[in-house]
Amino acid sequence: MKVKGAYLVVVNVLLATTFAAGNATTAAAQQVREAGNIWEKPLLPNVSDYGGIGALQTPTARFGQDGQFLVGISLVSPYHRYFINLQALPWLEGTFRYTRITDRPYSSLDGFADGQDYKDRSVDIKVRLSQESKDWPEIAVGFRDLGGTGLFGSEYVVASKKFGEFDVAGGLGFGAMGTRAHLDNPLGIFFDRFDNRVGGADSPGGVGTAFFTGPIALFGSISYLWKDVPLLEDDLRFTVEYDPNNYKDDPAFSDLTPKSPLNFGVTWQPASWIQVAAGFERGDTAMARVSLFADFHNGFNPLMDKGVPPEISMRGREGPQGVSPERAIDPAPTAAAWLPELAEASVRAAAAGYQMTVLRFEIHDDKALLDLAGGIPGRDLGDAFDMAVAAAKAVPSEVETIHIRLMASNKAPLVTWTAAKSDLLKGEAASSIGSASADTGGGAPTLVRQPADSGEIAERLFAVAEENDVVIDRLELNGDTARIFVGNMPFRNFVTSAGRVARVATQAMPAEIERLAIVLGDDGLPVLELTILRSHIERLGKDEATPEEIWHKSLIAQAAPPSDDAVLNTSQFPAFDWSIAPRTRQQIGGPDAFLIYQLYMRAQASIRPTPGTEIDGYVGMNITNNYDDLTLESDSRLPRVRSDIKNYLKEGETWIGRLQGAYYTSLAPGLYATAYAGLLEEMFGGVGGEVLYKSIGSPWAYGVDVNWVKQRDYDGMFGFRDYSTVTGHVGVYYDLPFWNLNSSIRAGRYLAKDWGATFELSREFDSGIRAGVFATLTDVSAADFGEGSFDKGFFLSIPLDIYATRPTKTRFGITYRPVTRDGGAQLNRSSALIGRVAGYDVEHAARYWPDLMD
Repeated sequence: MKVKGAYLVVVNVLLATTFAAGNATTAAAQQVREAGNIWEKPLLPNVSDYGGIGALQTPTARFGQDGQFLVGISLVSPYHRYFINLQALPWLEGTFRYTRITDRPYSSLDGFADGQDYKDRSVDIKVRLSQESKDWPEIAVGFRDLGGTGLFGSEYVVASKKFGEFDVAGGLGFGAMGTRAHLDNPLGIFFDRFDNRVGGADSPGGVGTAFFTGPIALFGSISYLWKDVPLLEDDLRFTVEYDPNNYKDDPAFSDLTPKSPLNFGVTWQPASWIQVAAGFERGDTAMARVSLFADFHNGFNPLMDKGVPPEISMRGREGPQGVSPERAIDPAPTAAAWLPELAEASVRAAAAGYQMTVLRFEIHDDKALLDLAGGIPGRDLGDAFDMAVAAAKAVPSEVETIHIRLMASNKAPLVTWTAAKSDLLKGEAASSIGSASADTGGGAPTLVRQPADSGEIAERLFAVAEENDVVIDRLELNGDTARIFVGNMPFRNFVTSAGRVARVATQAMPAEIERLAIVLGDDGLPVLELTILRSHIERLGKDEATPEEIWHKSLIAQAAPPSDDAVLNTSQFPAFDWSIAPRTRQQIGGPDAFLIYQLYMRAQASIRPTPGTEIDGYVGMNITNNYDDLTLESDSRLPRVRSDIKNYLKEGETWIGRLQGAYYTSLAPGLYATAYAGLLEEMFGGVGGEVLYKSIGSPWAYGVDVNWVKQRDYDGMFGFRDYSTVTGHVGVYYDLPFWNLNSSIRAGRYLAKDWGATFELSREFDSGIRAGVFATLTDVSAADFGEGSFDKGFFLSIPLDIYATRPTKTRFGITYRPVTRDGGAQLNRSSALIGRVAGYDVEHAARYWPDLMD
């Protein structure tokens, strides 16, 4: 790879870190979040005109709370700045910005983007170098307008220190922030290139190389927080700053020679989510700014209704040990004469109290035989023990042992058990409940379940699950263990799904089942197996334990595929799901119009004939759009796999966005595979497959996918164009050990037949929101790629359950690319395996474990 290419990789990895979004905070920030009242109005950091945390035109060394997200607009003629900002890491802030230069046309060419004023895209990052202490300021270094045209390109080093309610900042600026040129660049003593500033990138959309070059200007600001202002009864922040920009090289066509280097502003925070500001800048220009805030760590949703959790049933009268040793047992009658009819009547009366039926009560020499059926699910074994005690009281004195059988409805024995009458009367046989051994008279129950009996127990479990809105796909029984395969539950938090399955199991499983191995995964894929002891669930139900105590006694392991003996819940298949909702899509910043938009209705449906198969798709129906503004033809030198988007948008008033069939399977523990075919996305259809290895407990995953695809017709229906290709990638995925960061590298062949690799870095916050960036470098040159030089962008993935009233796994995704080109274009597969298995891991289980009993 050329030096320039290597440099681009390094810079884009840094850029990725800028916008990464997260799950964990620093210990101090987390303590503040936990200690604070969510209803209190926190003091928000001051937002600058450029969208970063700062004064007005200048930055400070202050940062927002980890996970803080803001969107806003600032107006300082002739600049209108639209920005989003993310506190990606505790020490890293990223800003993306569009600057509208209202007095400058989009292009000097007649007929090209007529009527549009100039738009400039910018990316900023700021990194904290040190935190403030009693004797030391907070220090940060930052980059403004990293790539593209570099019209506002600047670098700076800044320090901030608080003195009571005053906050003082000062720093050194380079580039646009250094045009007052108070100091020569000291690095010029060693390297001539630092003496003068040569701005901009080598190509449109590239990354500049002029960092920290040219003369240096001083800048600074002082802000004062006036608390509880009279009449307003709220706080105001007053700011004065010294602006290091002389505006002589600014890209506006107006004469921006400032009347004064001092800027003044006042900021008001009327609520916890909004900040407004006004000011006076350059000595003759008014400023107005509005910023809206959100906390990506806060997933609190007061409107969420998760429904009532299923009840927890206790085995026997005192749990898994049957009768408590402290329970008094009436002595057996000795004086009265024994009468067979009276004895049988007393046993049957006792059975009725336990909702049981006596199938047989016989005396043979020194042994009594008692066959029982029915009973309360989950309590039947413990109640059968109580019936044995009742029989021991009713039999004559010469009877020494009681032989009990608990029968299924088909008269097959579920459990057989022999106990000494004397032990029953003294309560000493109670400890034998729950153990297993051969039926040799030693007092332990012996499981003699047949395959047909497993089916009956499974049907009972499936019926109880359906009554409680719990989805179970399969059941395996093996000794005292039940492996329960969870279906597509609506909870994004899989620990809640596991807890509800465990609750249902206590209602339906025979008493000898002690280990509940709950298998979790999407689309029938067994990914994670969580084993909980039934006794622990019963203790939780009686408030004798907490989820945190149970966490250390539970087991998380890689799930194995179901065995041939697993009983399928046929009532769940075929499963059908559908939804219909309005959607939007948009393209920002193009030469045809600044905002190209569409509002459409999306109807989506899926059918699951079996746990591992799915047929799904969606249809889009246009409501309104401004696609008539799309007039410019693509100038791409590559096969037009994406740049013909205009034709798809304009011709498809009603279109099929996806219609595919997919099969998912687990080849071995941790090894997953899928095959799919159909209309895979809006522009391509075809066939493909993927294999992925992801082991529970390992931060690594490895996968490969191969696809043959053909380009679809512009009308979005069933026709195809002539272009076809083979595309596929080898992927390596790694979960970083801090801040819940996820990274991946996928190398291979893209839709335009170019070869290269895609680098992605993302972070998941406590709320479940994921944010990240990506960059793709291929063997397509910047000249052939066109504007943008290489494919890059950022994305947000927002779980809808943080806003919905009912649990849902649905996510809303936003992906932004500065420009849509053909190089580095990937197939938009909905069946990617990493998205189906990556969330089932120990880290997520630990994070969500407090919700086990929700």
